[in-house]
Amino acid sequence: MKPIDLHDIVTKEFQQEIQDSFAYATGFGVVFIDRNGKHIGSGSNFTDFCRCINERSDGAHYCTLSNQHAINLALKSKKPAIYICHAGLVNIEIPLIYKNYYVGAITAGQVLCTEMDFYPKDAISCSINWLEDPKLAEYYKKIPFRSREQIEYTTTALMNLSNYIIQKVAYNQMLQDYSVNCEKLLISEKAQLELTHQLKLAQLDALQKQVTPHFMFNVLSSVSRLMDLEEYDTAAKMIDSFAQMMRYSLANIQTGVSLKQELNYIQNYLSIQKLRFGSLIHYNIVCDENAKSLNIPFFCLQPLVENSIEHGILGKMDGGTISLHISYYSKRLTIDIIDNGIGIPQKTLDSINSLLAGDTPPDTQHVGIYNCCSRLKLFFEDKVMFQIKSKEQQGTHIKITVY
Repeated sequence: MKPIDLHDIVTKEFQQEIQDSFAYATGFGVVFIDRNGKHIGSGSNFTDFCRCINERSDGAHYCTLSNQHAINLALKSKKPAIYICHAGLVNIEIPLIYKNYYVGAITAGQVLCTEMDFYPKDAISCSINWLEDPKLAEYYKKIPFRSREQIEYTTTALMNLSNYIIQKVAYNQMLQDYSVNCEKLLISEKAQLELTHQLKLAQLDALQKQVTPHFMFNVLSSVSRLMDLEEYDTAAKMIDSFAQMMRYSLANIQTGVSLKQELNYIQNYLSIQKLRFGSLIHYNIVCDENAKSLNIPFFCLQPLVENSIEHGILGKMDGGTISLHISYYSKRLTIDIIDNGIGIPQKTLDSINSLLAGDTPPDTQHVGIYNCCSRLKLFFEDKVMFQIKSKEQQGTHIKITVY
């Protein structure tokens, strides 16, 4: 059987999007490499020094050997490898493991460190002194310096990103496998009832797992800026909140989560946005204690909160406030998400309400609200009332009632 390779599980377009976004957010050179340590494509944000070396056959050869050595270290230690490559630059190597197979890696770096002696040097033997080439020596002078804190925070972010990649691939494969199983089940009339049940679960799961990397890259960019400003405590708080969000978003949730878990995720999200935007964002969360143990669909509230921030509060010059109030009385759960942002134009609001009522088919413009409403209806078997009220320049009120 042919070994699994990175090409088999991740598209070229997805690789390019990931490495471009991460390179832009951190300022590091980034490239995916195959199982043999060779670069896949030309990489993103490469320094002139590294690009010039890689254009030479001997340079590309030594880079491959360095990658192979670093990957072996990472696979043995089961930790990211941070090392000094054959050309004297700091690199980070994160192997990608899919179904217990090493399929490739993502590497970032091409920087110098203010504490170069802290990291191990590549043990491969390189007979070339690259700095004897005047052009390379000139390029070397332009290589940026990063502190240990910046390098290690970037390593943490890169490891979270690699986990996201593998989780995304594994989830897509799960859906494909599920599709195949459904086709087999359809053959048998006896399995029709079970099939209907499984399709409903799959629909719920597919809706609730639509996670995109855009917020991730915004966080990485903010952390990078904080590191440049030497605001290490703030950067550490943001990384901690982000790590907790990643653990929740990558969880293999099959049915539901407690309201407390969803609120913890929202708290971390709002904390990060508060760190990013300062006085433009204010928020408060109030929840009845007896409601926190109730189960709700995974990721059913966070997109609504995110919409209020992105499309409501941040649209105002002086920002605003978002409030999340949750009560549970006489077996009735009431969730109010209120902001004093720019509001929704009446025409758009009519379109959203028509969509939620089932009068118009789903569209890409309002997919987030539609998915949240659909997941809630699937989860609670239509015992849900979903209302949106809004006035321009006054704000938006989303009310969810489960009875």
